[in-house]
Amino acid sequence: MYRIDKDKCADCGYCNYVCPFQSLIHNIEEKAWEIDREKCKECGQCYDACITKAVLCDDDQKRVETIFIGDNCIGCSLCKRACPADAISGVIKQKFNIDEKLCIKCGFCLTKCKKEAITATYRNVHGGEL
Repeated sequence: MYRIDKDKCADCGYCNYVCPFQSLIHNIEEKAWEIDREKCKECGQCYDACITKAVLCDDDQKRVETIFIGDNCIGCSLCKRACPADAISGVIKQKFNIDEKLCIKCGFCLTKCKKEAITATYRNVHGGEL
């Protein structure tokens, strides 16, 4: 789970800028940002982007390393419509594809695929494989 150390937060708002799910809330009184647990998908974009290292995470926090769309994809487009990075393309009723250069590895497409055609490999945020 990601969280923000308000003492380290520079209140620059870059975490909010990079968040594809608009899950950060500006706390004006504390001059810091907070994570909205209901919107956060644990993609880690804020963690990677924070210049002051104010975004913290648990030691066992996992991140998607690679995502694959398998041959059992039916081309329903649920993954494409859910992708905040517009990294998925395809034609209805045909297998869709992920553009690795555009993919932010948030894993949101994984949660939308009803056929379990999308699989992923994971790594620990702090570098180790899972």
